[in-house]
Amino acid sequence: MPQPETAHAVHWSNEAEQSCLGAVLVDNHALETLTGIIGVEDFYRPGHRHIFGGMLGLQQTKTPIDFTTLASALKTSGKLEESGGTPYLLELADAVPTASNVGYYAGIVRQHAVQRSLAGLALVMTGKVRQGDDPATVIDEARRNLEKLAAELDGAHGVNAADLIDFSARGALYQQFVARVNKYRFKTGFRDLDKELRGIAPGEVLIIIAYSGTFKSALLQFLLLRSARDTGLLSLFFSLEMPAAKLFEREVAMTSGINGYTCEYRWRNEPMEANTLQLAARDGGGRNMLVCERPGLSVEQVGRYIDAAKRNHGDIGVVGIDYLGLMSAPGKTLFEKTAFLGPALKNLAKEKNVPLLVLAQVNRESVKHQAEIEAHSAKGGGDIEASADFMLGLQQTKAGQLILKVLKNRNGAAGQIWEVLLDRPSLQFTGLKDYEPQRQANNQTIDF
Repeated sequence: MPQPETAHAVHWSNEAEQSCLGAVLVDNHALETLTGIIGVEDFYRPGHRHIFGGMLGLQQTKTPIDFTTLASALKTSGKLEESGGTPYLLELADAVPTASNVGYYAGIVRQHAVQRSLAGLALVMTGKVRQGDDPATVIDEARRNLEKLAAELDGAHGVNAADLIDFSARGALYQQFVARVNKYRFKTGFRDLDKELRGIAPGEVLIIIAYSGTFKSALLQFLLLRSARDTGLLSLFFSLEMPAAKLFEREVAMTSGINGYTCEYRWRNEPMEANTLQLAARDGGGRNMLVCERPGLSVEQVGRYIDAAKRNHGDIGVVGIDYLGLMSAPGKTLFEKTAFLGPALKNLAKEKNVPLLVLAQVNRESVKHQAEIEAHSAKGGGDIEASADFMLGLQQTKAGQLILKVLKNRNGAAGQIWEVLLDRPSLQFTGLKDYEPQRQANNQTIDF
């Protein structure tokens, strides 16, 4: 039998690998147990990989696996000698008296395989650090690979029988979901809209698409601020465009009803009144809202900030991102970046178990003639829509009405349209009402 390329390696067990292969020759049903725990690459010895691969090939063609059929398959593939030849196959068949312990030995093989991968990852990361690679990039790569290894620890290539959830387990999970959602489901505070969407549950994503200049950033901030006030849970706002100081001015305006000019004047000339306004803004939700103004964040960086917020400040009720187009992502074009960001943000919401609200811009070409806004109007392509559980469109008509439309609704129908009631100087969103198109002076009905 040929020796492995690196005989000095520690993380492998020749006995465990032999026991797995011999068990299949004793009882072909053992292969079903093995394939639920290990794969070909989990064997350390190259010859053992060839043998296990030959067994899998015979299983696929529904051919009985014994010394003769296995030797023939390996000879046909040109791997018989590399596998140790016919004497080694006979040795395997004779070495295992029973296949009853095959699961135990497979677990040993799997553990050693993960240990080897972990050691290899450590070497790669060390090399990147020595080369002077960006530490944040190295950490992100290491985290992703470690999470992958952790997922694979209990099964072949991340496949674990425990991941197959039966009916009773699904019922128990739903009971836990209902209990958690009762506390953590995000509500917009607009009664009619919340009735249609039933709220944004932890792990779900709401995308709001709109032109620039249609108060979408103000709407997102208003929703996060109101949620922080009403639930007492933390709202985490990633403002990739607007600085924190300007957001504070908006908080004061939204909670007090004054405009930005008055706010600035009072901070400059009326310190006592400014202090009163600041306290009101704090009690109006500001104390439970965190803002990150760092530009160009990646999905991985957003995830780390979410973890830091949980550790240092407590439960997160909702996360908002303003806006998708300003995030850092792989790819040269907007479409390539969007194709990455859409699924990545959905995975982020599920991984961190938070409701996620994301702003995105509208493709001007799709609505340049004031056509009705649709889910595919999002700038960057359909990957945004595909990754969203819910999608809203915000648009201003030629008559000046601000319109909100349900474009996608995981919990029900879409297509509902309301007019948004907004006090524009203070940016207070006071409610929604049924949309009735206004008529201009020439009596022409203006819709979208």
